[in-house]
Amino acid sequence: MDKNRKYMLVGALLTGVGVSLMAYTASRYTSFKRIVANTVRLEEIASLEISRLSSVPGEKKDIIITDPAVIERIFTDFSHVQLMKSARNVSSDKNFSYYITIVQADCKQRFDIILKSRQHIIIYDNDLSNPHLNAYKIISPYNPQALEQVFD
Repeated sequence: MDKNRKYMLVGALLTGVGVSLMAYTASRYTSFKRIVANTVRLEEIASLEISRLSSVPGEKKDIIITDPAVIERIFTDFSHVQLMKSARNVSSDKNFSYYITIVQADCKQRFDIILKSRQHIIIYDNDLSNPHLNAYKIISPYNPQALEQVFD
């Protein structure tokens, strides 16, 4: 094999590895907006069923939010969250974690969101044709202020 063919082969191989690495890296990063907000419009949400879970016995609390303004505030808090895929078996926050179910106007439970801590979230897409669950590490600053306020 002559020298030019070897360089072309090495170049093609490095290009293939580079493209594969870029595709893998891009698939690990996403956002709440891309996963949830682009799938379910705010107007389609009838309610949010939220459970605040605690490691302290008796401190579990459940609420159902139907007020569109409160739903929008909670959704807005999440909308700018940047995510990176992570392991599913991350331990929960010692104080509180939240389990949120997004219920659409047709009474279909579209998404289940488990906020395990300020750094980890699990999103289960209840899409009937392709249900799937993914765990993510929150990589952007996030403060669930609107979510915490509904329990005050």
